[in-house]
Amino acid sequence: MLTDRQVDIMLGKLVRLETSLEGLLFEKVDEVIMKGLHTDGRYHTIPEESLFTPCQSGDTWEGEGSYCWFLGKYKVDKKFAGESLYIYPKIDGYEGLLWVNGKPFGNFSSKLIVQSHGNHYCNMLKQKADSDETIEIALEYYANHYIIGTKPFEVNPKKDFAITYHGVDICIKNKGVWDVYFNLRIVNQMTKVLDHNSYRRAKLINVLMEVHKIVYYDMESVEKEEFYDCLAKANTLLLEVLQDKNSVTTPYAGFIGHSHMDTAWLWDQSETLKKCARTYSNQISLMEQYPEYKFMQSSAYHSAIIKEHYPELFEDMKKMIVEGRYEPNGGVWIESDCNIPSGEYLIRQFLWGQRFTREHFNYTSDSFWLPDTFGYSVSLPQIMKGCDVKYFLTTKLAWGDTTDFPYDTFYWKGLDGTKVLVHMNKTHHWPDPKSMSEFILKDGKNSIMEKTVSNMRLLSYGFGDGGGGPEFEMIEIANRLEDVEGLPKSSHTTVSKFMKSLEENLQNPSTYSGELYLELHRGTLTNQHTIKKNNRVAEIALRDLEYVTVRNAVKHGVEASGHLIRPLMNKLLVNQFHDILPGTCIASAHDQSLKEMAELIDQAKDQLNKL
Repeated sequence: MLTDRQVDIMLGKLVRLETSLEGLLFEKVDEVIMKGLHTDGRYHTIPEESLFTPCQSGDTWEGEGSYCWFLGKYKVDKKFAGESLYIYPKIDGYEGLLWVNGKPFGNFSSKLIVQSHGNHYCNMLKQKADSDETIEIALEYYANHYIIGTKPFEVNPKKDFAITYHGVDICIKNKGVWDVYFNLRIVNQMTKVLDHNSYRRAKLINVLMEVHKIVYYDMESVEKEEFYDCLAKANTLLLEVLQDKNSVTTPYAGFIGHSHMDTAWLWDQSETLKKCARTYSNQISLMEQYPEYKFMQSSAYHSAIIKEHYPELFEDMKKMIVEGRYEPNGGVWIESDCNIPSGEYLIRQFLWGQRFTREHFNYTSDSFWLPDTFGYSVSLPQIMKGCDVKYFLTTKLAWGDTTDFPYDTFYWKGLDGTKVLVHMNKTHHWPDPKSMSEFILKDGKNSIMEKTVSNMRLLSYGFGDGGGGPEFEMIEIANRLEDVEGLPKSSHTTVSKFMKSLEENLQNPSTYSGELYLELHRGTLTNQHTIKKNNRVAEIALRDLEYVTVRNAVKHGVEASGHLIRPLMNKLLVNQFHDILPGTCIASAHDQSLKEMAELIDQAKDQLNKL
């Protein structure tokens, strides 16, 4: 029998083994010769090939806000026919977009560093490649820009904005490592989050002791075949212990992929378009690899700009929506501020959002998705119900610095008595034992607070704000956790399906009446006076313009035309975004709003004077 200290040492070794195996998930089989292009321009299609010049390992380009494009072709060797091929660029850069045969098909990101690489580092290039086929490859990398004086990004901002090329590898999955890596990662993590005195943890420790006896920690110390044979034996033990099932009273975690996408924040709106293209193309790629995977996208406006600038990607999104895997839920045009806009324009956010998804996706949202704004007006339940939206999901109320909000699943009653069901989901987390334990099983304000009301929680997972959303590792882990003793039961779901099930299974939920006030970020209500004044002046100007336009149409017995008003209305609604209107963006995004809103007001008044 091992002492507690000896067990801890053994567990530490197995975590190091896990880290070593992570670096072996992909096996390099070839590389691609690429040509490069450095530019300050924002292209939405692949630039002309004549603009590119040959590049070699070590070549570096610099420039704040600049882009580097790389172009190449890969001919599939006969021995890889039928294999799934992956692309692993060794290129420094903040965010990147992969193009395959002329279409956006995935993203790369170093927003977060995992082990020795970015959080999205290796993407599928072709599923079941054909012998001798030629795959056209393009990579677009962004160098990033200064974000000085913006918490929490104040420490030593990057100043060279260099993109260095080290080559582009073609890889295949290392099947001898793949399953054992993910199973070991799950069991290792379970030993950390389960009660140390539980029988379940004791069983896991016993299994890991056997794994410890079987595996080699140094691949170089043994023949390759022996190393992998031992991993296979270890995986059999791990897989067996992960087959143990739960009881009927076990709580439930709903998994939905998501990438919170600010329309502007630490970047301006032009870069948001790029972030959307990278993130949403990545979802299409993941859905090709994992048929069970589901992703939720809020903000219909983001779909609209993809439709305009990346039409092929938009068509791929539509296809996945029809299949029920890509969920365009959220209910609104953009995730707006909910304190400063007038009631009429809050309604318009819903009308514009619902109109777009109905027209282009044949889809009506039933959920208002707004995790990140600075409080919620008491008028919202009435507005939501009037726009066919009956569920509200947020995370922000848990951020309060004064009072702990008492509920996580409850009914919210508005001024007129209208009620909507609210669920405090969790976002920006992994679908893994650590998150499931913290947000569902353990006591504390992060867990389910009223366990007599519900034992369900929605966990939306993925990297936000240009991080690319979920990565393949997240889906691989989620797929292994459907029913594992010691953890909540779980499944891939949609927001709509989860909320319907939640509503059906509620037991005596509480009702909260009044404004959902956020006890944090209070300066957003008064900060940057000019941007808030512009909003109110623009709201009034467009109301007057619309009124006179309709009055004149009625007077002359013709149909009122909104073709001049709609572009202005769109500009106003976008500038009501929850970081633009409160004044919490970087200077360039703030200045863009000041310019756009001043132009909008002038144009609205000019049109009004012509009527």
